[in-house]
Amino acid sequence: MVRVIGISSGKGGVGKTTVATNLGIALSNFGKRVILVDCNLSTPHMVHYLGDTKFSKTLNDVLKGKIEITSAIYHHNGVMYVPASNDLEDLVNLDVAKLKKAIKKLSDTDMIDYIILDSAPGLGREAVSVLDASDEVVFVSQPLESALTDVDRCNQVVKQMGKKKVSLVVNMVKNKKYELKQKDILESVGIPIVGNIPFDKNVERALVQRKPIVTFKPYSQVSVNYHKLAANVLGINFKPSSGAKLFRLIDSMRDILSS
Repeated sequence: MVRVIGISSGKGGVGKTTVATNLGIALSNFGKRVILVDCNLSTPHMVHYLGDTKFSKTLNDVLKGKIEITSAIYHHNGVMYVPASNDLEDLVNLDVAKLKKAIKKLSDTDMIDYIILDSAPGLGREAVSVLDASDEVVFVSQPLESALTDVDRCNQVVKQMGKKKVSLVVNMVKNKKYELKQKDILESVGIPIVGNIPFDKNVERALVQRKPIVTFKPYSQVSVNYHKLAANVLGINFKPSSGAKLFRLIDSMRDILSS
């Protein structure tokens, strides 16, 4: 059975697209067939993270009724993806209400295991359409009270949509005193935490290189944690390879020498 997972956030800037992209690739590294769908129509970014700009058909065309969603699937970095258009004129006459039906058509095919929907932040029409089209929702937040308050608001909307599995990825964790601890986060929003992703400046470097961090720095702690997240989604145990620590040390030394 295909699992449709919406990656959502209460606010922008918390790393939602980074999580969506790297989770998708990590799942593919476990042998799963994944389609990433850029549902952030107003400000699409997914192709920048994947490093591919060679596409002509988009989700915008699907929501305008011009094509079927299966015609807008592209392959890159071991995953399939459906891009959104960067052209402002393609925002005209969009019907986001068609998203759920389009995703249902995609999930009825036998070509995939997971559909990852990268949502717009907040609770606008684009974002709510993703919540509605998803079987389960993964919220992304920094370990800060303001960000978690927004997640709680979004979760209240999800609850009104019926029974959907919800979980939380805590992103860009710096382990500072002002950050909330996992226990406090659980008490604050009451959503199970499935991923804890540390802050890493290499995430920005990877974006400049147009590569996902799990490809750019596969042995880094952040990449290991993305695979732990994927394993949690799959419901399996994951143990990094014995050489991962050594490669991570070598990477760290290279970063120091190049800085």
